[in-house]
Amino acid sequence: GVILDFDGTLSPIVARPELARPAAGAREVLAALVERYRVVAILTGRTAADVAGRVRVGGLTYLGDHGLQRGTYSRRGRPARIVTTFRAGHESGFEPAERLATRVPDVLGHPAWLFVERKGPSVAFHVRQADDRAAARAAVVAAVAQVDEELPPHDLAHYRGRLVVDLRPQAAGGKAEAFAELLASVRPATVVAFGDDSSDADAFAILRAAREDGRCEGLAVGVTGPH
Repeated sequence: GVILDFDGTLSPIVARPELARPAAGAREVLAALVERYRVVAILTGRTAADVAGRVRVGGLTYLGDHGLQRGTYSRRGRPARIVTTFRAGHESGFEPAERLATRVPDVLGHPAWLFVERKGPSVAFHVRQADDRAAARAAVVAAVAQVDEELPPHDLAHYRGRLVVDLRPQAAGGKAEAFAELLASVRPATVVAFGDDSSDADAFAILRAAREDGRCEGLAVGVTGPH
């Protein structure tokens, strides 16, 4: 099995998330891997449909929103025909996620640097375009706390990320849980995983544990900068 992150791994980091595209040659390599390996999956914080439309390789398993979504389409099919399913049990997250997506920009005064990503039962606020990213992220966190006071109790909680404030159902876990679920269902003999962020490091820990107790051979590859 080959399991990859998208932003910063398959795609260079860009200032505007909607402009991200796979690095040159990546599509051809992915298409070749799909022909050879039992599972080739992209495990990403983006929605499954969003990353499928950017990668445009059929036969892949697209695990969106850190594993909360799962989608695929045939090798010769079109990305627009991807069938995406949400992991059951988190339907209550849709309404508070939408309220946060609407109200947080209002509280912040709709700054030009803010990019809001709606993901169904989750929502992410990207701050990569800000001049002072640390200050922008802190401002988003404060705005989320303010809006939270207006909302009924909900299960959305902060998830790990460097240049994003990502709110998703706490019970859904993240990349670590999605990675463990994938290993359990596919049972690959060998796994190579690629990633660049703290959430990918969580998944790497699952791979190391599986390797150490003999469930699979494994290699985790940390991608840094443009390399």
